Amino acid sequence: MSSCMNSARKRIVFDTSALIPICLHPEREPAQIFRQAILYHDVFASQEALVELLAVLSRPKFDAWRPLGQRLAWATLYQSAVKVVEVTERVQDCRDAKDNKFLELALTAKADILVSSDIHLLELNPYRAIGIVGLQELKRWV
Repeated sequence: MSSCMNSARKRIVFDTSALIPICLHPEREPAQIFRQAILYHDVFASQEALVELLAVLSRPKFDAWRPLGQRLAWATLYQSAVKVVEVTERVQDCRDAKDNKFLELALTAKADILVSSDIHLLELNPYRAIGIVGLQELKRWV
């Protein structure tokens, strides 16, 4: 029997740009892919990444899609579902310096995959043997 790409448990990091549409549109395919990742793989976050997620989800511009309370409840569920690690490696490899925190998180977590919709991260794919993919491409891994 041939081994399937999604048969092994993966170590996954989601950046904020990938998480926002999942939170705002839980009925769409990216959210379904995300739920598969949470159920069958190990998903990692850092305190810095969680703080950024809360700050972004608190922006009033997202009120049109989901009430603030629902967005914050989703963030709380996300935090309880992931493994929070303390980042131990620092890098300055991304053109957008604020995205380095996700590279650092991926390295610290020994991630297989970093999921992002941010061009500054996607253009680094692969990064030190870590695949950087969009949500649609993640589907083949989960």
